[in-house]
Amino acid sequence: MPRNTIAMVWAGGLILAVIVYLAGPDQFVYGVFDLIHRGWWTLQDALRNLSIAAFDLVRALAIGLYFVFVVLTLIVIRRGGRGRAALIALSVVFFALIWHAPGYGFGAHGRWIAGLLLAAAGALSMTRRLTQPMVSPWRPGAMPPRQGP
Repeated sequence: MPRNTIAMVWAGGLILAVIVYLAGPDQFVYGVFDLIHRGWWTLQDALRNLSIAAFDLVRALAIGLYFVFVVLTLIVIRRGGRGRAALIALSVVFFALIWHAPGYGFGAHGRWIAGLLLAAAGALSMTRRLTQPMVSPWRPGAMPPRQGP
């Protein structure tokens, strides 16, 4: 091991001893524990704020995707596709999931996540209906030419 490294360790230890002596050994230990304690509380506070931000993101995405679902469903219906039952059923279930009694905050996280997944599934389903050619069993396309005997 290089002698410079050993000398730096000795110098660091002696400097620490001087700082501990000047501050008082009891105060130094208390200060170290206080620093650790404050660091831990700062980390917990940052995680709590991140959790709140993530919950806000889930709620915003759920509402946005529900809006996308409603608009795409109305476009499907306007084009003659089926979507009325899906619009009613998904709306009832979505609002049942996210609804909460007054004074109880914003509802459970799991209910909003379920609402987000439901709205995403509905929006993707209506997107698929709009991107694929619509074939209605009630309005068949052109009949193939009849083959003669």
